[in-house]
Amino acid sequence: MTEKEKLKPLNELFGVDDIEDTRDKVTEIQISHLKDYHKGNLGENRYSKQDLQDLVESIKVNGIIQPLVVRPLENEDYEIILGHHRRDAALLAGLDRVPCLINDDMDDDVAEIVFMDSNLQHGFEKMSHSEKAELIYRRNEALKRQGRRTDLNPDDETKSVDEEFHLSRSSIQRYLRIYKLSDELKQKLDDGKIGVKIAVDLSFISEDCQRFISDLINNEDLKIDKKMSEKMKKVAERNALDENTILKIINGKEDDKEKTEKTKSKKKAIKVSKKVLEKYFIPEQDQKEIDKVIDEALKLYYGSDNAEES
Repeated sequence: MTEKEKLKPLNELFGVDDIEDTRDKVTEIQISHLKDYHKGNLGENRYSKQDLQDLVESIKVNGIIQPLVVRPLENEDYEIILGHHRRDAALLAGLDRVPCLINDDMDDDVAEIVFMDSNLQHGFEKMSHSEKAELIYRRNEALKRQGRRTDLNPDDETKSVDEEFHLSRSSIQRYLRIYKLSDELKQKLDDGKIGVKIAVDLSFISEDCQRFISDLINNEDLKIDKKMSEKMKKVAERNALDENTILKIINGKEDDKEKTEKTKSKKKAIKVSKKVLEKYFIPEQDQKEIDKVIDEALKLYYGSDNAEES
C-alpha cells in the first residue's frame, strides 16, 4: 500500500485527540468473527491481484500496521467498516486474528460516511462509472440524513464535494443523474457502449423506456448518439416518449415530423424596404413611433372597423 493510499489517521476519523488513546482500544479479533459491511464492498475490483499479493507480503514482514475499524454485531461477530482488503490479505498471509478498533457508538449513517470516505481515498479514479455514481450518491444521502448541508450547495462554506472527489460540480451532477439509470444501462456505460453525457440524458426517461433501449442495444447492436439521447430526453419531458417514439427517433422520422410542424407554424415575416422607411420617416424616430404611424396608416387603408376585427 503506497503512502497515497493510506487512510486518514484514526484520530482524524473519530475525533480522538491523542492517537495513543486510540491504540489502547485496539483488540485482536478472530477473522472468522468479522463480517463484510452490510451494503457491500464498493469498488472491490479496484485492487489487482498484484496489489493484494503485495499487501500479503507486507503483512508477513510488518504485520498489520493500520488496524481494521469494526462495530459489534450479535453473537460476538463484528461488521467491518474499514479494512476488507487487509482482512483478505491477512487470511492469505496465514493469520487467524487481526487488530481491530471497535467502535460501539457508530450508527448506520456514520458507518456509511466513514465507509464512503475510505473508498474515496482508495483508488476512486480506478472505479467504474457506476461505482463512482453509487459512491457519490450514497455519501451525499448519508450526509443529508445527518442533517448536514449537502456539498452540492454553492453557498456551502464547508469543503465542497468537487474538491474531495477532484471532479467539477457538473461532473458530480452528472454522476448523481447516472445513479438513476437502470442497472442494464449502467452496465452499458461501464462497457463503453454508451457515453457519459448520453447516459445522463437517458436517466431522465422512464424505466420502461430505458429497458426498451437496453434491449435494442443488445439485440440490434444499436449505437445511441447524442442527438438521439437529447431528443428522447426532450420528448420524455413532455411525457410523450414510448417505444414507437423511440424507434422513430432512432430512424430519424421524429425529427422530420418536428421540422414539418415548425415550418407550418412559422409565420411569414413582413419587411419594410429601406426606400420606404427613408421616404416617410426621419432617422431620429424610434421603433415605437414608427409602429404607431404604420398602425394608423393601415387603419385608414383598411378602415378602422375592419382593422379592429382583425
